[in-house]
Amino acid sequence: MVKEYIVIAFTENQIGVLNRITALYLRRKINIESLKVSESSIKGISMFVISAFTSSETIDKLVKQLRNIIDVIQVEYYTNEELITQEIALYKISTKLFRQNGATDRIVREWNARIIEINPSFVVVEKTGTREEIEQMRQEFERQQLLQEFTRSGTVVLHREPWVQALPNQIISQ
Repeated sequence: MVKEYIVIAFTENQIGVLNRITALYLRRKINIESLKVSESSIKGISMFVISAFTSSETIDKLVKQLRNIIDVIQVEYYTNEELITQEIALYKISTKLFRQNGATDRIVREWNARIIEINPSFVVVEKTGTREEIEQMRQEFERQQLLQEFTRSGTVVLHREPWVQALPNQIISQ
């Protein structure tokens, strides 16, 4: 059965690691839905968060291959239920439409979003939430013909359990 899996990989911060990781997805013909790479709380260690829809057999094989990449320290896969996940989105709306259409203010309040910039040309609205919430808000802005531009961050995650314990001791003590 195909469902969404989130792969979290901790790697040494080296040139080319991203390419080697994404190449494995390409070889298995897995489309990456979301990819986020950032520093972890350990200096010199990067955290990759990769979201994709595939089967449990395929993701299991992929993770085993990811573990063979030299710069990969630790890699595991999860479902959304096993992690705390959020995304951030920015919506650009014409200032003229924003002032003329009372729906914008209603949408911002209803979806617990916030206005982060107002200038003569456009208004930027920020929403943090689940992928579904962000998509529903985008659809609402589009239905009202308010949306000029839209962007989102990709999945940001926190483990429900401490992840540092899973890393080798020599990495933690650095």
